[in-house]
Amino acid sequence: MLKINHTSFNKNIFKAFDEGKPILTVGSYNDFNAMTVSWGGVGVLWNMDVAFVFIRPTRYTHEFSEKYDSFTLSFLGDKYQDAKILFGTKSGKDIDKFNETKLHPTFEPDFNGYYIAEADYVIRMKKMMKLSFTEDNLPKEVFSCYPKKDFHDVYICKINDILVKEELYDSFKP
Repeated sequence: MLKINHTSFNKNIFKAFDEGKPILTVGSYNDFNAMTVSWGGVGVLWNMDVAFVFIRPTRYTHEFSEKYDSFTLSFLGDKYQDAKILFGTKSGKDIDKFNETKLHPTFEPDFNGYYIAEADYVIRMKKMMKLSFTEDNLPKEVFSCYPKKDFHDVYICKINDILVKEELYDSFKP
């Protein structure tokens, strides 16, 4: 993987989240978990480039997002659709998702976090803060997304950089 400056990122992030279903990995050496995310985005907050992801407290990954600051979003190609589904529907408490899907978590000591080696590109970021959705701070029209009232926590993360597969590097140039 080659590192690029995140300000030169030229992909449609809306499409990437909606259709690409990135896998969020959170944790530190030998203590991490991953899950597929559909809700998230990137932007500018406090004059910094940030990404934000949504995790329900009922998800196993939530435990890791509370303990650790290193987050990655791994965007895998279409051939990994079955893996993305498994990471979104099964719990790391119950199965080894990496073993089941034959994907490879890769630890980066300088970042103190993991990403998925098979990803086309990876957004590496550090947690800055968490906000919790509640029945009191959400608009009523979104309540249908929460029939169990298991409201998301939003993690706002500062983007460090983006890793790109070497063979895709040229397609990420501005």
